[in-house]
Amino acid sequence: MNIVTSKIPGERAKQYAAWLLYCEVGSLEKTLKVWERIQGQNDTEMIPILGVYMGKPVGLATLKRWSSRYNWKERTELKNTEDLEDMRFQFKKIKQTRAYKIAILLDRVLDRLSRQLDQGMYVSTRDLYTLWKMHRVEEGLSIGNYQVITYQQPPAEPKSPEEIELDKQIEEAVDQFHKNKHKDDQPTIT
Repeated sequence: MNIVTSKIPGERAKQYAAWLLYCEVGSLEKTLKVWERIQGQNDTEMIPILGVYMGKPVGLATLKRWSSRYNWKERTELKNTEDLEDMRFQFKKIKQTRAYKIAILLDRVLDRLSRQLDQGMYVSTRDLYTLWKMHRVEEGLSIGNYQVITYQQPPAEPKSPEEIELDKQIEEAVDQFHKNKHKDDQPTIT
């Protein structure tokens, strides 16, 4: 059988809707519980499409049979991959649209500032810098003469018993130093 995320030939709408619900909840038992909850509601506001197609819940054995016959696990993995790709595409599209809108806005503001200059009006360097900075930040670019580089330090190795003892001795010496310094700072009564 060819694994697809659309309705498979021979698969009834009820079986397909049950698989879609399975994709959302992740297990056959949860699928059955949610299906029963949907059926118990008068309106299908929770999941309108599924409520129309699913009808009365079937038993767990029937769900297991459908799952096996229509390869629910493999289809779910494929659907998750497709959904992830779709989300990436949508995110890229949103990012491109946003970048386009920002570029248009930048162009309009630059035109306005240019007209101000042509009319002999004052345009501050700060206005231009703020506009440039806004554009760079929105594009995810650096706004300074530096690049911020982040890295994670490797996890520290556990200390040996000798190092732990040495740390205690150093801590005690520092505490003693601060106590002695505190005594020296106290005014004396004569």
